[in-house]
Formats: sequence, C-alpha cells, structure tokens
Amino acid sequence: MFKSIQTDRVSNAIIAQIKDAIFQRRLVTGDKLPSERQLMEQFGASRVTVREALRALENSGMIEVKRGAEGGAFIRDPNTKFVNNFLQDMFSMGKIRISDLTEARLAVEPYSVRIATERIKDDILEQIRLNIRETKENLERGNSTDARLLNLEFHRLIAQASSNPVIFFVLDSIMDIMESNISSVILSAKPVEQTLQYHEEIYTAMKTHDDQRAEKTMLKHIQDIQNALEAEEKELVNDQVISDGIGNRGKGGEVNP
Repeated sequence: MFKSIQTDRVSNAIIAQIKDAIFQRRLVTGDKLPSERQLMEQFGASRVTVREALRALENSGMIEVKRGAEGGAFIRDPNTKFVNNFLQDMFSMGKIRISDLTEARLAVEPYSVRIATERIKDDILEQIRLNIRETKENLERGNSTDARLLNLEFHRLIAQASSNPVIFFVLDSIMDIMESNISSVILSAKPVEQTLQYHEEIYTAMKTHDDQRAEKTMLKHIQDIQNALEAEEKELVNDQVISDGIGNRGKGGEVNP
C-alpha cells in the first residue's frame, strides 16, 4: 500500500502518504492500518519514526490507536473535537474572547438559518420544536441554567439543518466553547426568556419556510448578544483600571447565547 521513502523528515512523509490514502478513500473510517512492523517495512523507516507519525495522526484526529490484542491504528470518523480543543486552548490563553466567537457567529449564523430554512427536514424541525418546549419547561421550573444549555443546542440544530458540514463544524465548535465558559455563570431568567422569544420567532419562520424572516431574526438575535458582550467587556476593562481585579466577570454576565 505504501512506498519506501528517503527524506530528512521521514515521519512527515509517512503522515503525508497515510493522509493521501484517506483523502483518496483507499482507507475509510474503521479501516485498520498495517502493524508497526509492516509500516516499518513498507516505509523503510525505524519504529521510532513510525510511532512519531502515528502519534501525530492521532493528535490530529485522523486515526485512533487502540491497545490490546485487538488493538492497532484505525481510521476514525472526523469530528469537531480537535477544533474544539484548539479554540478552548486559545480562549484559555486569552487569545480569544467570547465576543470574538459571537462576532464569528454574526458572519455565519444568519446565512446558516437561511439555508436551513430552505433545506429543513421534518425530523430536525420537530427536534427544534421540542427544544423550545423543553426550554420553556425549564424556565417554568426556575432552571435557567438548563434552559440556557438548551438554547445553545438550538443553534447546533440550526447548523445541522443547514446540511453544510463546514457550517456545522464551525458552529458546533463555537457552541462547545461558549457552553464550557458561560454555562457556569449564574443568570436571571430574563435574558434566557428574551433568547427564547427569538428562538420561537426563528422556528415559526422556518416552519413556514420564510427564509428572509429567519435570517433577519437571527441577525438581530446575535447582534443583541454581541452588543451586550461588548458592553460587558468594556465594563470589565474599566473595573480593571479602577481596582486592578478582574474576578469572574466578562464571560457572559447576564448575556445568554
């Protein structure tokens, strides 16, 4: 399957060949790569070099290495885990703010809901309806935290309904970061209720296949979030200048996605 290679960085060439086999679908999800010894023979490389290449492929999410008698290196199904981890690391390092994520949502979500409205399938539309109902039930019980998490799931469902895997990967990653860094903030029910009103209007537009109304409502919804986040971050900077202490503000306050 693979060819012997001669290069200064053998592991990179091994990675390139395995990726090429995946991209050309000579290897598909669930396929098992040859054993380490077989890879050493096919590539003409050392065990250390082969393991270095496999480790890099595993870290990038291309393969999954299983241990034990039935173990080995298997081609894995692509997912957003590694994109999510990268964004989370960037957020933790202070390279990304929540408002940066929301600004990206402004660029993607209005178009996403427009094409989702055009392509929506009955099963996903029903999931969106149930999502809104469950959100209402949680608010009635005074459980604004779970309602807020359901509101994030609403946006994932819209991305799924777009039937565009790139849009879904991008928005799923953003929602994961927002969930990890906002959901623990204690909120009043009011902003969650406001978000729910937007979601109900978007659902109605999707149900009636009014793509323009869905797009305009989503744009206004995300703009409201962005404006509130920018105000929070501006106040955070002012507080820092005054007290030189940030505390836990600036990661959402009473803003609900």
